[in-house]
Amino acid sequence: MAFEYRFERVMKLAESEKQNLEVQYKKLFDAFEKLAHNLIELVEQKKVVQTGLQQQMSQAITIDKMKMGISDVEKIDFLIEETSKQYHRAKLQLETFQTRLQDKAIEVKKYEKMREKQQRIYHKIVAKAEMKQMDDIAGQRTANQ
Repeated sequence: MAFEYRFERVMKLAESEKQNLEVQYKKLFDAFEKLAHNLIELVEQKKVVQTGLQQQMSQAITIDKMKMGISDVEKIDFLIEETSKQYHRAKLQLETFQTRLQDKAIEVKKYEKMREKQQRIYHKIVAKAEMKQMDDIAGQRTANQ
């Protein structure tokens, strides 16, 4: 008689859910990283545009060029603001997902511990039964002699 864990299916389901959550978390984390890199690039781009505008303003510049430069900075500011909002939303989503993933990992660990405990109990019962059987056999041999 082999050991059967009564919550095996539930544990397998929890493990499967955990693996799915890990895959989704990885995708979410990759998107989060991409947003962070985009944000950094936009900030660097803004610095370059501002530096170029300041250099142009130190020389003779037409008002149209100045307006275009200021407009470019404002566009980049808007993009930075929007990307920053997306970044913060993604960060909150990532934190929420991380909590769910931790909860699922704890649940799986509980099932594994329960299985280990039940296996130990099962092995003790089997060992006791074997000892009793050996005692019975020894008793029968003694009675037959």
